[in-house]
Amino acid sequence: MENLRDIGSAGGARGRENADAEADTDARVQVRVLTVTDLHQSRRLYGQLAEAVTAHRPDVVAFLGDFLDVPARGTGLLTVEECAVAIAGLDVPEVVLVRGNHEDWNYLTFAEALKATGRAVTTLHGEEHVRGPMTMVGFPTQLGDETAFTLQKAPLGMHPDGWLPRLVRRLGPPARTVWLLHEPPSGTPLTVSAGPISGNPEWSEAILRYTPWLVVFGHDHATPIARGRWHHRVGDTLVVNVGQPHDGVLHYALIDAEFEDARPSLPGRLTVRAFPWDQVVEAGPGVRAG
Repeated sequence: MENLRDIGSAGGARGRENADAEADTDARVQVRVLTVTDLHQSRRLYGQLAEAVTAHRPDVVAFLGDFLDVPARGTGLLTVEECAVAIAGLDVPEVVLVRGNHEDWNYLTFAEALKATGRAVTTLHGEEHVRGPMTMVGFPTQLGDETAFTLQKAPLGMHPDGWLPRLVRRLGPPARTVWLLHEPPSGTPLTVSAGPISGNPEWSEAILRYTPWLVVFGHDHATPIARGRWHHRVGDTLVVNVGQPHDGVLHYALIDAEFEDARPSLPGRLTVRAFPWDQVVEAGPGVRAG
């Protein structure tokens, strides 16, 4: 960089411009979130997740459901208690949990084991989590039995109109930054077209109504892998499902957001990098569909 010492009117002006640009960059706040879904107590996937967290150093790891498994039969699985210890041991400042259909009554055992580690996590059920200037909204899952996950939470109606409009009004524009789901929105090429993993039409309606910048989900493990496609646009909303194989390499997404300052707001820039493809797309209104 050019020396910022005032060496004359032209050089001094350039130096001041460079200093102002550098100060502006330094004032911006960056937040990194690693999202992962559908681990189903796999010892292999949990181990690879710990390695990914160490490599990428996110501020938040968000589990988008089915980090546990019902009925948890087979080889190569952690126990529910071991899952709690593995999550507690992640080298990350904050952990967020969104329920999937496989977090059932097994969640009580998980919660007790997690409490014993002393690690605090945030559970989202139609609620927000704010990390610095970044707001994430975690959606409920309508499949399965949510009782154990929601024992300490206010009940939600089956339709998002019972809670989402109130949340968006309270939070304002930052509520549209990132939505974290387990069940997919229906009608995208990232899931099958029919059946229990095809998605929720009410989530699709909510996306069209509120145009969040980014929606990340799971539940359908195979379709993104089979089609070689992990992202899609619904209007101005980027929707992402990176899938999860039953064997092989862990799939996850890395969200990088940049904000003008530390106040909750919509970001100046939001990108998603999908692994193991190592491909990047940008989210936000007006971004060209890819």
